[in-house]
Amino acid sequence: MLSVNGPELREPYSKSLGDGIFELRTKVGTDITRVLYFFVVGRRIILTNGFVKKTDRTPRADLEFARKYRDEYLSRKEHSHE
Repeated sequence: MLSVNGPELREPYSKSLGDGIFELRTKVGTDITRVLYFFVVGRRIILTNGFVKKTDRTPRADLEFARKYRDEYLSRKEHSHE
């Protein structure tokens, strides 16, 4: 669904967490799984990390990891064009 709908995918399947980071949301049985991702030029989607959600809030460490990964990815892309 994410590859077909891209940035148009909304809840309950996808949710913006702010700062350009989104979560892909799935539930299988009682397990709630999330995969964090961001978009780059065009419809390219970069998945950063996933986790099984145990609380109502996205763990801060997982969100920070996704932001750091995005920043490093974008930095590498900028330097590869020089």
